[in-house]
Amino acid sequence: MKTAKILIIAICLLMPISSLAFDGNRKGFVLGGGLGFAPTSKWDVNVDFYDLDLGSVDESKAGVAVNFIIGGAFDEHNMLVYEGNVTGFNSDLFNESVAQGFNGAVWYHYFGPTGKSAFTAVGLGLFYFKIGDFDPTDPGGAILLGGGYEFARHWQVGAYAGFGKTSDSAIGLKGKFTHSQFSILVSALAF
Repeated sequence: MKTAKILIIAICLLMPISSLAFDGNRKGFVLGGGLGFAPTSKWDVNVDFYDLDLGSVDESKAGVAVNFIIGGAFDEHNMLVYEGNVTGFNSDLFNESVAQGFNGAVWYHYFGPTGKSAFTAVGLGLFYFKIGDFDPTDPGGAILLGGGYEFARHWQVGAYAGFGKTSDSAIGLKGKFTHSQFSILVSALAF
């Protein structure tokens, strides 16, 4: 009974805070995500065996794209968020699914009022790469560049280009991966 009372009091206290977080103004807490198409998602790897170059392998395919955004907006024109911007496709080389993408801090700048505005996005972070059931590679540095248009309050369409590096090693083998991806996403943002 005591636990139920504490839970009811906590819910009553937190409800006004959550309603303030999503007041319809692009200032304060921001949460969102999107779904789209990746016309190109590319990776290549150069493999060394005890510093002897064994060559390289690469793959480039179209696939799906998703993003997740959480962070805050300083004012109606600037947001600083964590963004996961990931593409995925089925690999012909491994007969497995491949996921790769950017994870890091992204600054969004909106040029006009909320609901009808062009925007740019610039981010620095880490790149992620995983093939099917294999262990993911070690993350490396990444950048994300993007731009688009907010066509309605809480809805935007954007094009993003992500670039990064990852690495992997086993006994004597070293793989240095480079990645690039281009995606077009329709995203919903709550603010």
